[in-house]
Amino acid sequence: MTKPPKADYCIEIQFEKGTEDPARVFRSMQALIETFQEFDHALVKSIDSNIKPVLILEDIEAGSIKSWLSSALEAIEDDALKNLDWKPAVGKYLVKAKYYAVDFLNGRTKISSISDVKQLEDKINEAAKETDVKWLSIYEKIPTSKLLHSLEGISTSLSHLQKNDKASYLTDHEKVDFNLEFGLAPESIEELLTKDKITSQSEMILKVKKPDYLGESKWDFRHGGKSFPAKIIHKEWLESFQNREIDIRPGDSIRTMVEMTDKYDFNGELIGTDYNILQIIEVIQINSPKQMDIFSKKNNR
Repeated sequence: MTKPPKADYCIEIQFEKGTEDPARVFRSMQALIETFQEFDHALVKSIDSNIKPVLILEDIEAGSIKSWLSSALEAIEDDALKNLDWKPAVGKYLVKAKYYAVDFLNGRTKISSISDVKQLEDKINEAAKETDVKWLSIYEKIPTSKLLHSLEGISTSLSHLQKNDKASYLTDHEKVDFNLEFGLAPESIEELLTKDKITSQSEMILKVKKPDYLGESKWDFRHGGKSFPAKIIHKEWLESFQNREIDIRPGDSIRTMVEMTDKYDFNGELIGTDYNILQIIEVIQINSPKQMDIFSKKNNR
């Protein structure tokens, strides 16, 4: 089948026939389409915040699964855009930027340095400038965090596929294979974006939302209106709890010494906080309605 006339690009997944979990192919295709749709929304901001990309499914081809897609671009009347047909130029930019991102992942299993991502960021920004659709030649770079989350989305989408499956991105003139070996976890994104860390300690009373009864996973706590996960470093207490020597349940509270590490990006913006429970001083058990009823009966005798 030849390319549909209106299609901008194609996502192709070649799967090994006769294998289990056939739905994996469709899960991966759906996830890739959704990732590219979100990526397009981030990319058009480099041109103009008033442009809205709408993804159109032009055709699906069987054999290997091929989804032919295009972007219908919408914008309110905007004096920042030149009085010309800007849509073809912006459409080509979106196709090219996605190609750069997929090609960037080839040969990598992870991203080791933020400088590598900055190079991709610059390359995409140059593609935005080449559209030449604005009166003032000012094209904002896609935020590094959004670019990283788009790469994470590609990685997560491909995780559904098996070893012998293959996925590709096709444009009018080029074809590039997706790298199924690449992986990028959310915690890796935070580390890549972090420039400075500030650590402090404070005594706090935390409400227990979800304890970990088995291993060394993080617990979920609430402090005021804020919920967050935290790892308990107080190993002796944790062992006693998991040996059922200490009774604590969701809704109970703990008085504890907490270590907080604030992470800041290269612009000095706070991007996240890690919490570690260094010492548990006291367990504060919630009084259940039954307990309160027992106490009130005793007091009335």
